[in-house]
Amino acid sequence: MEREETDEPPKVDVKEVKEDDAFYSKKCKLFYKKDSEFKEKGVGTLHLKKSNDDKVQLLIRADTNLGHILLNILLQASLHVSRLGKNNVMVVCVPNPPVDEKNPSSPVPLLIRVKTSEDADQLHQLLEEKKA
Repeated sequence: MEREETDEPPKVDVKEVKEDDAFYSKKCKLFYKKDSEFKEKGVGTLHLKKSNDDKVQLLIRADTNLGHILLNILLQASLHVSRLGKNNVMVVCVPNPPVDEKNPSSPVPLLIRVKTSEDADQLHQLLEEKKA
């Protein structure tokens, strides 16, 4: 019995890393501002979850098997959040992990793009409520 070889590459099975304690999760694309334009940082899932000291953590994990972290910050009252365009929410913060190796502690405008304007409205409202 001879098996025919096919030129098809093996299918990659991506298992999303789950954040079980998240009270809000949404697919998104993250961009950061470099010079005068936004550069893509990656596609992932945004999670909002309570941290130990009653603050809210914003975590964006890449949609890969490793689920590496694109952004991990605590929401604070000083966080600048705004709606931008049809389906974007802009957050100005000191990103972790840093996007600018030369100035790792300087605030950077980050753009979180979700699928619909309703999703963006909901995310913006949640971020405004939870950062207090």
